[in-house]
Amino acid sequence: MRLLVDIYKTNDIYSGLGQYSLNFANELMKYCPENLTPAFLIPAGFSFPKHPEAEWVHTAFWQRIMPTLSPKADIWHSLHQFPSHLPHPSSKFILTVHDLNFLNEKTPAKAAKYLRRLQKNVNRASAITAISDYTGKVLKENIDTGNKNLLTIHDGVRLELRPDAEMPLWLPDKPFFFSLSVFKEKKNLHSLIPLMEHFPGHLLVLGGNNQTSYGNSIREMIKDSEVSENILLPGVLDEDEKYWLYKHCRAFLFPSLAEGFGLPVIEAMLAGKQVFLSRLASLPETGGVLAFYWDNFDPADMASVLRTGLELREKEPGACSKEIREYASRFNWESCIRKFLELYQTILS
Repeated sequence: MRLLVDIYKTNDIYSGLGQYSLNFANELMKYCPENLTPAFLIPAGFSFPKHPEAEWVHTAFWQRIMPTLSPKADIWHSLHQFPSHLPHPSSKFILTVHDLNFLNEKTPAKAAKYLRRLQKNVNRASAITAISDYTGKVLKENIDTGNKNLLTIHDGVRLELRPDAEMPLWLPDKPFFFSLSVFKEKKNLHSLIPLMEHFPGHLLVLGGNNQTSYGNSIREMIKDSEVSENILLPGVLDEDEKYWLYKHCRAFLFPSLAEGFGLPVIEAMLAGKQVFLSRLASLPETGGVLAFYWDNFDPADMASVLRTGLELREKEPGACSKEIREYASRFNWESCIRKFLELYQTILS
């Protein structure tokens, strides 16, 4: 059985989709059975750690517009709802859907265009997977999935242990809260700035690529706030920095308005940290009963929820961290990949 997985989103390796694609390829190779011959569709010129058992297929522009010229495979699996390339007509097609955030991010005309495009991809698919029940629900509300198999397979998440990671040189030695995301309006990071006025003895580290228009507006808000010196924008973090910040933050804050899953939430929980989330989109599904949730973004109300959660955690910090880590460990890559392997076998049976 020849499987071709489209991991073209590795062209933006620091995005959530880029990391998901990279990890999916590496983890698939760990659990790949002998009767499966994997190949990965990657951007031209992309340097990928080679596995001798895998085939690496570089893309070409003409394959985007002429699927008959695409490589043949028994199964073609796109890790994103808007594939970079369309599968060869003879291939069974699996479509993984992460979110329909464009419904809120785009103008009505553009959103309608994206829906038509997504409907065509769903029509072509032999099976569809969603990364959360929430994403599957939104998909069925907006797209005709007919009698196609729609399966939830949660993201696999792993927080690599880095015992030698050291405190970043740019971080003052003070208690701090941590948040990590792309800088887009849907992430709602600006709600954290007035919240920090209620915690003047703490720092807030907002990690991620902030060289965006929203990042610029965040910088202006910070400059005009009363706690400008307490909010840090370190930009893209390396793996040591990210691990150290997860392990040593007082709590992880994630007020996002639109998430298909919320991978940083589970990463923080794997570090044993209490997470504070919005109650929107997939986040209650991801954080479960161990997370604390903001029902609105009034700074005083947010501060009250944060204080309550911190006080409860610090009564029994060891037991709390253990319970959080055990919960988060359910979202592991082995479980994710094995569910996909079962789906591949089902599609061809």
